[in-house]
Amino acid sequence: MFTARTGKVLGSLLAAMTIGALLLMLMESDPPRPSESDLAGVRAVVLDETQPLASIWRRIVVHASDGGKDTLPSRCHFIVRATPDANGEWVAPTSLWRQQTPGQHIYVPDKDYNAESIGVCLMGEFDVVPPSRGQFQALLRLVRELQRSCNIPAENVYLRRQLHDQPPLPGNAFPVGTFDRGLLRADMK
Repeated sequence: MFTARTGKVLGSLLAAMTIGALLLMLMESDPPRPSESDLAGVRAVVLDETQPLASIWRRIVVHASDGGKDTLPSRCHFIVRATPDANGEWVAPTSLWRQQTPGQHIYVPDKDYNAESIGVCLMGEFDVVPPSRGQFQALLRLVRELQRSCNIPAENVYLRRQLHDQPPLPGNAFPVGTFDRGLLRADMK
C-alpha cells in the first residue's frame, strides 16, 4: 500500500540521488578523453572525403533543443542525438554541413556569428538532468574533431548562453566545467 510517508521517502530518495549524481559530475577531475578509436566514427562524419571543408569556420556554438516544433536542429550543422541510432551513431551532420554553408542558429546583436560558426544542436532538455554520459562524450568527440579539423581554438568554442543568455541553453544541468576541460587546447593538438 502506498502511503503519504512512502511517497515522501521515495521523493526524498530521488532528490538525494539526483543531487548526488550532479555533485559527482561537477567534482569529476579528469574530463572524458575520447580515444583514437572513438574518434574514427566522428572523423568520418566531419571529414567527408567528397566535400572539402570550407575555410570560413572560426567558431563552434553548442545549443540544445527538445525537438518538437523547434526548427533549431535543421538550422545547425550537426545534431547530437539523445540516444544512438540503429548503427550506434550519436552524431548526424545536416545538409548545411554537407554543403558547407552557414546556418541560422544564433542571433547576436551587431555580430554575424552564423557566417563563421558551426552550430551543434544537443537534443534534450538539460535544465534539471544533464546529458547522458554517452551523449556528452559524443558531443566532446565531435567538438574536439571540429576543433582539430577546422583549427578552432578552445576560446572560440561557445555554449549558446555565453553569446545570448535567454534562454540559458544548453541548460542549467549541463556540465559546463567538464565540457570546458574537455576542449582541445593549443598544447593538445
